[in-house]
Amino acid sequence: MSAVSVEISDVRKTFGPIAALGGVSLRAFEGEVHAIIGGNGSGKSTLAKVISGVLIPDSGQVSILGKAATSPHEAREL
Repeated sequence: MSAVSVEISDVRKTFGPIAALGGVSLRAFEGEVHAIIGGNGSGKSTLAKVISGVLIPDSGQVSILGKAATSPHEAREL
């Protein structure tokens, strides 16, 4: 069985009154390829920025290779 590479659990991100991510969860295993699609304003770019560490979620957790970052710098290191 492959190891979990990226795990996102109930991630929420808001910008003022706008909920860009309202509880996203995803588990991607080593060797898998995923596509994230949706209309304008659906949160694709925000999710990519949260996964990459550019944005820190308001709540929920993102882990890369089993480690959760607590700052953008730490996320880039992972």
